Amino acid sequence: MEATAIILRVAGRARRVVFLGDFNVDIILDGMEQEPQRDREVSCRSFELAMGASSCIAACAYASLGGESWLCGLAGADYFGDFMLQGLESFGVRTTEVRRRADVQTGVTVNLVQGSARTQVTYPGSIAAFSAADVSDRALEHAAHVHVSGVYQAKALLPGVDAVLRRAHAVGATTSLDCQWDPSERWELLSDWLPHVDWLFANDQEALSITGRTTLEEALSELAGRTRCPVIKQGARGATAVVDGRPLRDAARTVAVVDTIGAGDNFDSGFLFATVERNLTVPAALGFANAVAARSCRFRGGTAARTRWQDIDPRLPDFRKESES
Repeated sequence: MEATAIILRVAGRARRVVFLGDFNVDIILDGMEQEPQRDREVSCRSFELAMGASSCIAACAYASLGGESWLCGLAGADYFGDFMLQGLESFGVRTTEVRRRADVQTGVTVNLVQGSARTQVTYPGSIAAFSAADVSDRALEHAAHVHVSGVYQAKALLPGVDAVLRRAHAVGATTSLDCQWDPSERWELLSDWLPHVDWLFANDQEALSITGRTTLEEALSELAGRTRCPVIKQGARGATAVVDGRPLRDAARTVAVVDTIGAGDNFDSGFLFATVERNLTVPAALGFANAVAARSCRFRGGTAARTRWQDIDPRLPDFRKESES
């Protein structure tokens, strides 16, 4: 499918974007004096409880930009579930499709940050219990786009991802997937999902692992043959997408980095907002998404930037002109 067709599929529809996948809080221990050591206590400089989960961070970023953002997920009937829901609602994210269960605990990710290095330890909890059965027809029926993320911690969701993507296409919505890292590196069922994904988001290491290739160029070429539009996030090197067989690259924005947590999720939402809400072309969307991700890096945690559409540098290539056409 050509990229222009992907954009036209959402034109003229209500532009609701539904985010689904993982659901957890982030505990951030920053300024680790040294790496954790067995049977030893180490200190850190700061502690923060923040909203986590790639789907939740992306939903907040999309709402901040000015889009209609819905979250479909599962939370425990506990303090962390309350914390997440209150935070999502403060961004204007619609949470009526978040189910709560007393028999599971809300997921928790502990981030151990030492300089630019980050180690994450996750208790899956509600992430692992969330399944396709928790995605109601009401959640999808008016969606212009459905974004699925963080699936390899969501063990119960894995067998149903294909069905969710098919259901989204059946109601006329476009789809995107950011599966995040698979700790097993088997990328189970991904080959079944890719034909039903309009935009695949992955970082360069994920792309290499998924394809088994040794260079990013080879990985991009293979992914372009398996899904409609792969979009590869390369951190300080920017991002690359393949459209109609042609690689398109956009350089990263230079900022003073405070924290990279959630930058990739902010990138996803920037790209989706540019294409779904503003009907921009892929080259312009890459530039906009890179700018959103860069701004996120100037703040602690994945949601603190609260980036609005008007916060992004208007000198990006023609994106304001295109949005007005």
